[in-house]
Amino acid sequence: MEIKYQDIITLSDKNKYVVASKVNYNNSTYVYLVDINNNANFKYAEMENNNLLSELDNVIDKELIVKLIPLLYNNSKRDIINIQF
Repeated sequence: MEIKYQDIITLSDKNKYVVASKVNYNNSTYVYLVDINNNANFKYAEMENNNLLSELDNVIDKELIVKLIPLLYNNSKRDIINIQF
């Protein structure tokens, strides 16, 4: 099963997250996840094989996250515009 924009997934911390954005960058796919019960709780993750997620570390992966933020933002804007009700 492919993880898509607006999917809701439960992570190992037992919280449910919505996929707020998804982007391909440097031959990898990254997602921006927001806790559906506490939007101050968010995560960036890389999609591994079989749709497993590897959470990015805010300290170790800081440079990568800084590059991903505008890409994720632009993708989410495009996704919102293209939503059909």
